[in-house]
Amino acid sequence: MFRKLKLYVMLFTVVFSISSCLDKYPEDAIPANEAMNTVDDANQAVYGIYSGFKSKALYSGSLTLLPDIQADLVYAVKGYTNIYGQVWRWNFLATNAEITAVYADLYTIIGRCNFLLDNEARIRNNTTDDSKLDELDNCIGEAYFARALAYSELIKMFCKPYESEAEAANELGVEYSEMKTNPALI
Repeated sequence: MFRKLKLYVMLFTVVFSISSCLDKYPEDAIPANEAMNTVDDANQAVYGIYSGFKSKALYSGSLTLLPDIQADLVYAVKGYTNIYGQVWRWNFLATNAEITAVYADLYTIIGRCNFLLDNEARIRNNTTDDSKLDELDNCIGEAYFARALAYSELIKMFCKPYESEAEAANELGVEYSEMKTNPALI
């Protein structure tokens, strides 16, 4: 009997201690509604967007290499170790790490762009200097361009080309992640 009571007390203590930690915000994170307040914050966000394009899965990796393999612009040589073997065989699966990395990294860039665009109004409301507002306009323009480039690559890599509107209505495309303008952010 005493053992059961001791076990219940220990379980209650563990559950209580875990549940009390769940509502805490990480100490090394900035809450999303406090992250973007100045034009300098917007500039930092643009740097983050550009750093996403440096991913090993994008322009210096799979995004440029895999289409070349498919188009027979790259040849296997003696000692070939079956690297990119699935792509060589045109065997594309959802579990292929090279393909999923391209998809994920492009959507990461889109998410970063949308985060900046969602916070534009708040930054604009906090800024009174005209030169800083011009700088913000440049940041917003760069975010729109980067997002369009990411969608362009997604469409090129993951959508079937079609010839007519009727055919397009029956084909799958990519998900369009819109900005989520939240009045609480403004």
